[in-house]
Amino acid sequence: GKGRVGGRHHVAGHSIMSEGEQIESHTQWESRVQLVRRHYEERGYRVHSGLQFGCELVLYADDPSRVHSDFCVHVVQEDGMLDWRMMQSLVRSMPDLHKTLIVASPILNPDGTLDQVQELAFATDHAPFRHRKARGEVGSQRKKSRKS
Repeated sequence: GKGRVGGRHHVAGHSIMSEGEQIESHTQWESRVQLVRRHYEERGYRVHSGLQFGCELVLYADDPSRVHSDFCVHVVQEDGMLDWRMMQSLVRSMPDLHKTLIVASPILNPDGTLDQVQELAFATDHAPFRHRKARGEVGSQRKKSRKS
């Protein structure tokens, strides 16, 4: 059945956020992504949108016109929950993209400032039935130079 409980609409036992709650949730989400972005920028990475790779951010060790990114970053929701289907898709796509997946969770101080970013990396260099050269250091995936 339909009903309204505590400011939320409920349909067949599922809670549906109001438009205001969706906007607030999106704003909180964007803030979390920005905190993680700054975290990596402070460590010397060039950080770009990861949308084309299915994640929030990608990290470059050098100028993106010279090197490929080595890392895709997925930012964990505030409640700490991970969608296992998304994780499975991301982890499975990393070897083909030649990237390491980093799952990042910003931990905030009581005043809302960043305390730390907890990170978990999924390195997927080994793929069964496939043999390839070992990876070099971060930033070693050089792009082919374009001839004018």
